[in-house]
Amino acid sequence: MSGAPAVVFLHGAGVSGRMWADHMARLSAFHCLAPDFPGCGMSNRLRWTSSVDAADYVANLIASRIPAGHAHVVGISLGGAVAHTLLARHADVLDRVIIDGAGILPWWGNGPYLLFIAAIAPFLHTQAVIGALSRSVGRIPESDQAELRVASRLAFLRSLADARGTRASRTEVEALCPTLLVAGEKETAVRRSNAALAAVMPRAVARYVPGLGHGWLGARMELHVDMVEAWLTNEQSPTALVAEGPSPAAVRALLRGLRDGE
Repeated sequence: MSGAPAVVFLHGAGVSGRMWADHMARLSAFHCLAPDFPGCGMSNRLRWTSSVDAADYVANLIASRIPAGHAHVVGISLGGAVAHTLLARHADVLDRVIIDGAGILPWWGNGPYLLFIAAIAPFLHTQAVIGALSRSVGRIPESDQAELRVASRLAFLRSLADARGTRASRTEVEALCPTLLVAGEKETAVRRSNAALAAVMPRAVARYVPGLGHGWLGARMELHVDMVEAWLTNEQSPTALVAEGPSPAAVRALLRGLRDGE
């Protein structure tokens, strides 16, 4: 639609931009783009390099494909990590931002998690691993399970390792883009990170979804679409989303760990 506001959707590891079909159908008044990251979907033969390269690619996509030169961004999991990097490097091309399930504080479970990912990555295309991943996040839709079967196993491993290393920078916490940081209630580490970041960013808020964990989109698709539509149109968020209160210790940890520059 000519002149329509634009939104770029950033998918999770191993799946593709197709995961956003329900959102894009609802947001027909927007110019919607849902690129595939390297190693995923139609780009499954491309090599994943880094979340920095992915963020630079998205910024270039906005500059080249959107006449206004700026867009809303919605990212989940790996896509959320890329959105954090966009806020640090390219906040000037961003309007309103949603980051779902992607924390930026160090977490004790990162090491065991990455060992688990390294162990299952060679078997990513098997039904046993896909089923286990689906159960671990609540439910992966059948269409996304099909995407996992063709995703690059090496890109899956490298991109998740890269995402887990994402840390906040001074430029991110100074970004003026209205930013919604969201997680499932069971994502305790991400929630702690979100609340701390929302406490220091000028125009950020943190919310969680009761009773659910990472990838809650699969279990509550309609709520997720409602949340995205409300945030992008500057309307009140669904009442099912609960406000987070920051931990002073988490805020101090975030401020101590800030990287200089980008």
